[in-house]
Parts: sequence; structure tokens; C-alpha cells
Amino acid sequence: MFIHYQMTILEEFLESTYEAAGITYPHQITVEEISQRLNVWLHYRPVTSRAMEAAGGMYSMFLDERLPPDQQRMEFLHELCHLLRHAGNQITLPEQFTQMQEAEAEHFVLYAAMPFSMIQGLELPDRHSVAVSILVETFSVPAAFAERRLDQLQRRVLQNMWNQISKEHENKMHHFEPTWSRETMRILKQLDRQLLAKGLPGYADKGLV
Repeated sequence: MFIHYQMTILEEFLESTYEAAGITYPHQITVEEISQRLNVWLHYRPVTSRAMEAAGGMYSMFLDERLPPDQQRMEFLHELCHLLRHAGNQITLPEQFTQMQEAEAEHFVLYAAMPFSMIQGLELPDRHSVAVSILVETFSVPAAFAERRLDQLQRRVLQNMWNQISKEHENKMHHFEPTWSRETMRILKQLDRQLLAKGLPGYADKGLV
């Protein structure tokens, strides 16, 4: 189903991080498991979730204890991205820069909650609704979240398939490109300019030059 899928740089980073930490199964994608394996010290407080690097390779994170567990997990993954990928105090950084970091963190949550390597091992049916249900059950995520990830995967597969077809077509056209003499090319280009001047399709539009 995903033979044409290509991971993004951020996805590859997440996959290598999980692999190095020994996180290879969906049931391991929990706040407790990941925080233990990645040396993140957790503190549950009635405050907005935030994270900081305490020392090299050691992290500290505050999670809002007022939130339900499923939302705590999403916020944990969001803050985890900031810990692993971003540097600097967002309060002092330019707004455009912080917006970029927030956007990356949102994508990271999708990848971290439902890694491609784990999805690839599932037998997802073609029926969209059933595939979403399997993702929900496997990764313990909301249906809307699972649907967003599945749509993302399918969209990228189609885009890569189209890119491959376009490239093959381009190579084929290049292979069969006629070899005109220099004088013939000169005449064709002159005729082409005349056609374009009249608002008509030129020879270039027909693949002749």
C-alpha cells in the first residue's frame, strides 16, 4: 500500500530516535515509556506544559495535570519535539521562527504517535473508514487524528507516484527527441517565433524543438 511512500527528514529523525531508544512497538508509545528511555524527567503540575534541557542528554518536562491522559500524551510528544529538535528560548526568539518550530512540532506529534515503520507493518484495508479504525485501535489515538495521518500517507504516496510517472514520461520524450540538423533547427525556430507572434501555438509546444 505504501510502496511509493518516502519519509520526510523529520520522520527519518523520529524513526532513528525511536530505533536507538528501542521503541519498536505501538504499545511502547506512552508518556512513561518514552520519557524513561529518552531520559526525560516528568513533573505533573497544574501549569501549561513546557520542557527544558537540564543537562547534556538529560531533559525535564512539566505536563499539565489538569488534562486528560490522552491529551497529556499529545502534549508530551509536542514538547518532546522542542527538546530534541529546537534550541533557544521561544519567548526571546522572533515570532516567525517560533511559528516554524510550532508547525514542526505538530507534524512531529503525528509521526511520533503513529510512526511509519509501525504503520507499514499493519495490513490496512483499502476501505478508508476501516483503515482509520485499525489505526485508532493500534495506536490509541482519536479517530480524527488517525484519519489525518492516513490522509497524509495516501496523499504523499499519490504525489510520489505522479512524480515517478512524470519523470519516466520526461525521460521517454527526451529519448525520442528528434535530431535535427543545425539548418533545420534555425528554420524551425524562426517559424516558431512567427507563430508565437500571431498568438498561435509554436513548434516547441508540439515537442518538435
